[in-house]
Amino acid sequence: MGRIMAGVLVLATLCAGQQGPPRILIVTDLEGVGGVNDADEQLLPGQRRYMESRKILTGEVNAAVEGALVAGAGEIVIWDGHDGSRTLSVDEIHPKAKLIQGKPTPATYYFSERLYDGVMFVGQHAMAGAKNAVLAHSQSFTVKRITLNGRDVGELGQVAAIAGHFDIPVIMLSGDEAACAEMSALQPKAATVAVKRLAGKMSSVSISHEEAKLRIREAARTAVTHVREFAPWKVPAPVELVFEYKPREGEQAGRVLTFRGATVLEAYEAWLGKL
Repeated sequence: MGRIMAGVLVLATLCAGQQGPPRILIVTDLEGVGGVNDADEQLLPGQRRYMESRKILTGEVNAAVEGALVAGAGEIVIWDGHDGSRTLSVDEIHPKAKLIQGKPTPATYYFSERLYDGVMFVGQHAMAGAKNAVLAHSQSFTVKRITLNGRDVGELGQVAAIAGHFDIPVIMLSGDEAACAEMSALQPKAATVAVKRLAGKMSSVSISHEEAKLRIREAARTAVTHVREFAPWKVPAPVELVFEYKPREGEQAGRVLTFRGATVLEAYEAWLGKL
């Protein structure tokens, strides 16, 4: 009996080892980065402080990579998710990471079944209409509201839904306080790092870049260490995806576009097919 139990333990250990080191996708944006609060100066190429924003984003992203590596991650892929995927540079990211760039973004959001063990957001902002949020929007500043089966979602919720379709959980987010709260409501176990908070109508208070990197590194280490304990967010079928737009000049009401599918992926494919 003792030999049988020993054999079972060995087999269990081998099976666990087959999972291999965690594979992580880091999804980036820019509006949620520390020190970024001005859409006219900090978000797009050619703006006065754009290069500063890029530098800060790169520092925060590389801190997340470092934390994931300390926790034993075997593969780390970064998706450049801001402004048509043209914000990060392959010569500035951590040497142990890989970089996804290009457009258009596929409906799969670069996921496939269990391709990654966890998703982390860096520089993420809150959804359109979020209270006490810095540069909040969903896809663009022209969108008033997005819902999935009646639930309000922003960009982080959309990525989480598609990741969940492929059985991949979100495990960490860094951004402003409102984005952290949005993430916690969606996946309560996810580690969050608030690098800034709203301080006025158009102003924010940020922690220092060095402190942000320390906190992001530790959150990433903690999240990846416990990555096997997370469950993906599953949107029940059938799925209805609704985009409500702000009224354009001369309009009393904005457009409302509805897309449906048997799965969340089908609904997103229907949306992208109309773009």
